[in-house]
Amino acid sequence: MEKHKIRKEIAELINSIKQHSDDIGDKKHIPQLELELILKKIAALYEKSIVFNYLNSQNTLENEIAKLIEPKVNIEEKIMVEISKAEEKVKEEVQAIETIEEPVKEAEPIVEEKKEVIEPPKVEAPPVQVEKPKTTVNIQKPSISDIKIAIGINDRFQFSNDLFQGNMQEYDIAIQQLNSSENLDSAMIYFGSLQKLYNWDAENDTVKRLLELVERRYS
Repeated sequence: MEKHKIRKEIAELINSIKQHSDDIGDKKHIPQLELELILKKIAALYEKSIVFNYLNSQNTLENEIAKLIEPKVNIEEKIMVEISKAEEKVKEEVQAIETIEEPVKEAEPIVEEKKEVIEPPKVEAPPVQVEKPKTTVNIQKPSISDIKIAIGINDRFQFSNDLFQGNMQEYDIAIQQLNSSENLDSAMIYFGSLQKLYNWDAENDTVKRLLELVERRYS
């Protein structure tokens, strides 16, 4: 299971790095944010590839060892086990012959004396009024097809100032990556990279709003 999980993470990192490469294209100037994210993902890909190679070689080695080691049957032990079984069977047959079954006496029926039971007077309990539980309605926000369109002008400047240190270019790159990810898992990996890079507080309202938009984009 661990090997399968690492293989899936390697594939997601490769796809994410390819997305960065496609976005850079023939740009003369590559943003510092983009370069740092690419380097982090390449480092993560290198580490996970080493772990995957180690697990793969371990499985191959275990298979080879299993082929070389063949179970050996101890003939003497098998003979002793069969002899022991035969002796036990003979003992059981001898005990069955020597055992004399005694006739079983029928037990005399036990007559129980009936005692008069005085029932207490019935007291009717007052009716209990059951309060109906209050139902709460959980309203789920609708999904969106484009994060960039869902963000208003005021929110755009707030996201840029609060989350990207006022750098509008880095904000546009990040939103484009979050909006064009393959699925929610890929988008969350990229979101986690941004959160670590800019040291976002998970309890911050602006961070929560951006995360909500990402989840609605892929819901």
